[in-house]
Amino acid sequence: MNWLAGLLMLATAFPGTAGSVEVSVPERLESEVGSPVRIPCTHTITGPRSNVMVEWFIMDKNGKRQRIAYKDATSSMLDPDTGYSDRVTMDNDYTLAISRVEVMDERAFLCQVIAGAAGSQEGKSELKVYDAPEHPEVTSNRATLSVTEQHPSEIGTCTSRNGYPAPSIVWYKDGEILPTVTNHNENMYMIPRVVKEASGLYTVSNNLYYKLSKVDKDSEYHCQVRYQMMNGKQRSKDSEKFKISLHYHTEAVTFNLGTSATIKEGDDVRLHCSADGFPPVDYIFYRAEADDERELETSQDGILVLSSVTKEDSGTYLCEALDFDSPIQVELKKNITIYVNYLDPLELTPKSPVTVQLGDDIEVSCSTRGSATPKIMWKKNKDHLSHSGTLSLKKVTYKSSGTYVCEANIPSIRGLAKTQQLKVFVEGKPSMEDDVSEVTVSKEGDKVTLTCVASGHPSPKITWNVEKRPPVTSSENGVSSKLSVAVTARMVQSGVTCNATNKYGWALRSFQLAIVPPTTEPPVTSGENREPQGGGGGAVIAVVVCVLLLLLIVACLFCLHKKGKLPCGKAEKKDVVHSEVKSDDIVVEMKTGQSPETSGLLGPNGEKRPAGDRC
Repeated sequence: MNWLAGLLMLATAFPGTAGSVEVSVPERLESEVGSPVRIPCTHTITGPRSNVMVEWFIMDKNGKRQRIAYKDATSSMLDPDTGYSDRVTMDNDYTLAISRVEVMDERAFLCQVIAGAAGSQEGKSELKVYDAPEHPEVTSNRATLSVTEQHPSEIGTCTSRNGYPAPSIVWYKDGEILPTVTNHNENMYMIPRVVKEASGLYTVSNNLYYKLSKVDKDSEYHCQVRYQMMNGKQRSKDSEKFKISLHYHTEAVTFNLGTSATIKEGDDVRLHCSADGFPPVDYIFYRAEADDERELETSQDGILVLSSVTKEDSGTYLCEALDFDSPIQVELKKNITIYVNYLDPLELTPKSPVTVQLGDDIEVSCSTRGSATPKIMWKKNKDHLSHSGTLSLKKVTYKSSGTYVCEANIPSIRGLAKTQQLKVFVEGKPSMEDDVSEVTVSKEGDKVTLTCVASGHPSPKITWNVEKRPPVTSSENGVSSKLSVAVTARMVQSGVTCNATNKYGWALRSFQLAIVPPTTEPPVTSGENREPQGGGGGAVIAVVVCVLLLLLIVACLFCLHKKGKLPCGKAEKKDVVHSEVKSDDIVVEMKTGQSPETSGLLGPNGEKRPAGDRC
């Protein structure tokens, strides 16, 4: 340093030749850990200059300086063993560049400029370093805490690691911040801790202690770490929310109906008993009887289910919460009364089934009782027969047989209804269509289908006068038999009959078969062959009857003429009463294709009659 002192003395001896140096650096810089930062150093020299050199120093908290880099006109160098040789560079404009900021970089950096005869000067820049902490972690107290504790209970511990500068922790309860209290008391306090890690970063923690009461049973807690970043920005991070398990005795018991207030027989009824203590207690259910209480069951969930109730289940039920920590003045037993709306089974007089003779009258009554006046009606299928409890049937027929339904309901109670069936059987001899059914076919061997339907009770037995035994189908109103058979000459001659019999008598139906060849080929309307049905061919039969009647009339006229009672032409003027004509003397000749001269009637001797005597 002797040469520097000599330069200073020389500058003093020749004041007219002295100069000056001015250095400019940022007073304060900020950076985050791991980020790069540049600290510029600019200078101005007045007067003579020679061999300008710029040096960078770091300063610790005690004010001790240590050079880390320098640069002059011919050389540049980074000082070893300073902790910066692998992280800093010095640019041509003398800016100090730090590639990765660390916590240790929060200090003062000095830039010194030496300019020979012009002198020297330095500037100081403070670097402030920040690092955001990790998200806070909470460790809640998993034990079951009690409201009977005399002192505050530990709620949980909140921890946040690796922050710089040291962050702080605050607590929240149900979204409201709790005041920071560090001195022990009987209501609430916190115990904060700060640990500086080897890296220079800080780990902070905070324990919360709180005096609990029953209102805290559903409370949520969480902590928040607060820290400062560049440009004076305040940041925070929240932990997850958590609840605690709180033990508190029962103060009130509720017992209510878990289903609709209107109960009807057949419903499932749920009774719900609940105590407001924690942990949950067990429950005992009772039913009140005359002078006692009958225990029903013990439940952990407080639910009593009465399945498919009847009117006998109406009454008073009790629930008792088994909480032995509750004070004696707490009422742990509650009761509730239920009423089951009912409708008794329907009674029929006379009872089903009912048998009545054909043509007789019958009257059946339907009665019941319920929790309210029931509405009663009679139906058969979809037909409403009576809107009272009495069913009257006059002069019954076989159609009166069948199933009748008595329906009863209580209009004010939806779904409360009952039904009862009545089966009516009308007894008598079989009844069947007894007219002759005429069936025609075009030729022998054609197939016909004949159907007999018979009513009666007991159920009639149907037989046919043919060898084939067709099946019999039963229904509510009678029996039916369908015969499908090929027509034979014997059937045409004797006909086909079906006979229905039971113990009261019989009924017969006949089918007359006829073979009528078709006169013209009927048009084909479809490719489907249809069988003639019993009772068909009416038009053909009418034609046949008309032809027979016409032939009969012609025969009668001929006979009258033959007996002389029917005069023809001019012979009407003769007295035919006394004429004697023998039947053997009359000859009738009927020819076709003859000439007019030979087509008349011949007299007794074979002569032709005069034209005026011909018919």
